[in-house]
Amino acid sequence: MGEIIISRDEHNRILGLTGQGIDAQTPAGGAALRFLQASVSSMTDYLHLAPDYSLGSRVQLSIDRSAPHLNREIDAIMETLVIGLRQLEAEYAQDLVVHEATVGIQV
Repeated sequence: MGEIIISRDEHNRILGLTGQGIDAQTPAGGAALRFLQASVSSMTDYLHLAPDYSLGSRVQLSIDRSAPHLNREIDAIMETLVIGLRQLEAEYAQDLVVHEATVGIQV
C-alpha cells in the first residue's frame, strides 16, 4: 500500500510531501505519480520555481516558500494536487492512504 504524508505550516500552507510504497503499476499509484509530475511541471514551467523532488516508489516534494508573492499560485497547484490524491484515496482505499501533518516551529 502506498502512503503519502502532506506537510503543512502553521498557516495551513503546504510545504511539501513525502511518500513511500507508491506502485506505478496500480491505478492509484500511476495516477498519483502523474498528478505529482503535473504539479512539479506547473511550478517549474509556469511559476519558474525549482521544487526539490523525486518521484518513484519513494516520493519527495519540497516547495520553497521564500517568494511570498507566489503563495496563491503555489497554494492553488498544491491544493489541487491534494484534492486529486484524496479522490484517489477514496476510490482505491486498498492501494493508497493520504495523511496530513502540521510542521511545528522550533525556537
